[in-house]
Amino acid sequence: MTKPIRLGLIGCGGIVQGTHARAYLSLPDTVKVVALADIVDDNLRQVGNTFDVPEAQRYNDYRDMLANAEIDAVTIATPHFIHAEQAIEATEAGVAIISEKPMATSLEDADAVLEAVKRNDVPYAVVHNYLFTLTMQHGLAQLRELGKPIFGRSQGMGLKPSDFSANHTNPAFAWRASKGKGGGCIIDTSYHEIYSVGALMESPVRYVEARVKTLHLNIDVDDIAMLLCEHENGTISTVSGAWCAPDRDWGWCEVHTTDGSLRVRHRRNEPDSLMRFTRASGWQQLDIPGFADQKFKDPSGHIGFFAATFEALSNGDEMPITGAQARQNLAIIEAARLATDSRRAIDLDEL
Repeated sequence: MTKPIRLGLIGCGGIVQGTHARAYLSLPDTVKVVALADIVDDNLRQVGNTFDVPEAQRYNDYRDMLANAEIDAVTIATPHFIHAEQAIEATEAGVAIISEKPMATSLEDADAVLEAVKRNDVPYAVVHNYLFTLTMQHGLAQLRELGKPIFGRSQGMGLKPSDFSANHTNPAFAWRASKGKGGGCIIDTSYHEIYSVGALMESPVRYVEARVKTLHLNIDVDDIAMLLCEHENGTISTVSGAWCAPDRDWGWCEVHTTDGSLRVRHRRNEPDSLMRFTRASGWQQLDIPGFADQKFKDPSGHIGFFAATFEALSNGDEMPITGAQARQNLAIIEAARLATDSRRAIDLDEL
């Protein structure tokens, strides 16, 4: 049996404690958390105790972990604005990198990451977790039966607290609501809707028209994003996201094809989250293989993502979500911002 991948964690905050940890614990033969880095001692204590990491392998500075820990790979789960810096440092240490989204907060920084990955010849992946729920995986498989995609749309509308601001006492709220730290509705939330509907459309986005604005919350970043995208093959998709408008059916995407339609509640991993339409049968709920096993608990797709990624690392295969794919998602976001400022469609080839 292949030895488990020795994993170091850069960042041990809420997403690690509430989501990543569940994935690592479900894959005991594949990965072993052996070192941690976080500036908050309480985070080190909680996560270190969860994985029985020795005190000597709990670091406040991730650079010390990279220099001293015996690790094969790292995950980066820190605020957006330091992802690129930490990824580049990790490439210099020669370890594989799995970064939370986005890979950077600018295309310039994203390109610097990709250059460092190439220069140091290390594996690099970015977490696009909602592609790996059972719901989405089965939905993507259904596309083969439905013909050519012609139109898609996705929506992730929500209502943040009225005090959701850069001055909030909750650190996670503070950086998400800060332009300087890479926050905002489109990059923190709508990011998922962009890659989800993009996967269903089966053609990369080429042109973006959009309005990305701050309409309600007292923050210096956007609280609403509306995108109209034209794909390379001429098909069309839309993305709607908000922090200032509630929705009864949070998080869905759909694709309409030459022979039918598919609707996926991609932010859920539940038996009633996948619907298919054909002219002969109308809308019907599809059974999703795997839900009969009540032990399977993966509402966000992180277990599926990490399982696929660690398997690729072990086998020396290409990462399931590559740096190039993550850069494409970031380019769509940058194009949406430029389209808002210039009131014109942005050609991604310009970026």
